Amino acid sequence: MLLLAAGVAAAAPYKSDPGPHRVEVQLGEWADTARDGRVVRWKLYLPEAGDEAVPAPVVIWSHGAGGSRDGAEYLGRHLASWGYATFHLQHAGSDVVVLRQHGVQGMLREVRSPQVSIDRFGDVPFAVQRIAAMAQGDLAGRLDAERIGISGHSFGAITTLVAVGQSMPQVGRRFAVPELRGAFAMSPSKPRGRSLGEAFAAMSAPIFHLTGTDDGSPLGDQTVETRSAPFEAIDGVEQWLLVLDDGVHSTFSGRPVREPGKARDELGRHHEIVRMAAVAFWDLVLRGDAAAAAWLREGGLAAELSAEDGTVRHRPAGE
Repeated sequence: MLLLAAGVAAAAPYKSDPGPHRVEVQLGEWADTARDGRVVRWKLYLPEAGDEAVPAPVVIWSHGAGGSRDGAEYLGRHLASWGYATFHLQHAGSDVVVLRQHGVQGMLREVRSPQVSIDRFGDVPFAVQRIAAMAQGDLAGRLDAERIGISGHSFGAITTLVAVGQSMPQVGRRFAVPELRGAFAMSPSKPRGRSLGEAFAAMSAPIFHLTGTDDGSPLGDQTVETRSAPFEAIDGVEQWLLVLDDGVHSTFSGRPVREPGKARDELGRHHEIVRMAAVAFWDLVLRGDAAAAAWLREGGLAAELSAEDGTVRHRPAGE
């Protein structure tokens, strides 16, 4: 395991500014006949069509409890400007509709139901199937469904890790999606009710974990240490762990929350770091980009971080 130190690689931002592509936004929904017509709404950010357009690698986004397909726009637009298609899903049963109906505490009670997790986790393989169909249909030539990854925040980070191999015995079956080539997990959680080794024994793709020093939860049961636990426990795939100094839970979803006692407005800088980390990670795992590999593996990201920004650690597969 490596704690990457500043100065190992030249300090230079990685695609921190918007990329060369104009961004198109589409809204839609799919109905899953295999699950009683369950509807999955989505918001798609993708490069505008053009004469020189090439099929865009795909990144799925999964929101946290009480969220929606409108979350993390800052990230979806940035990735699309650099040539990615990002599908932001909305998970019925754990979305903003439930939050509005039941309030925060009522929503948290609702999402404890195993069926809510089953429905949510099942949205990912269904989305992968529908994206593959779109790549052969209305968006032929614009989507590369062979190069696809997943990202998410909070409950969406759990969904993300489940999609690349985390086991959840309480839901009765596995939801791993072999097509997924990478996972970008914001505010992940320590699994409950079983050993970490058992939960993470079959991880199948590289993972970039993100949290903050003040990344708690409405239940009061999460800390930076518990959110770092998946990184510490997983050893079969390449991983990174980025910890943002003063990062709070809402940092990653894009909601600007000002918390008491904070001396500075960190959100803009935090989002810049997340954008750089995301595009570098996807450039590496979906495009095999050598510059991204060097920036992530040889200290480029660490060199970009000041002492006030946070820290990053890298763990090669098998360590």
